Amino acid sequence: MSSEKSLKDLITSMMDSYKLSDKLVETKVKNDWEVIMGRTIAKNTKSVSVHNNILYLELLSAALKNDLYFHEKTIVEKVNHHVGQTIIQKIKIK
Repeated sequence: MSSEKSLKDLITSMMDSYKLSDKLVETKVKNDWEVIMGRTIAKNTKSVSVHNNILYLELLSAALKNDLYFHEKTIVEKVNHHVGQTIIQKIKIK
């Protein structure tokens, strides 16, 4: 019986042991924010960050803040789908 592991499994294991997985996901969300949410929302977003399964957004438009607040569940689903795992559980909007 062989104990071979795929390269993906080895890299995932290494990322987890060095606690780099969360940082990798945060970077992916930041870099792909326009792809995830569209150009209009991305242009009105001052900052995006992820900490402890919470997506923090700083927005430039008060109207957009209100709109995104009411679509929190949809945004969580879009981000999680984009990164391929359930990483975001809630959103904090400034």
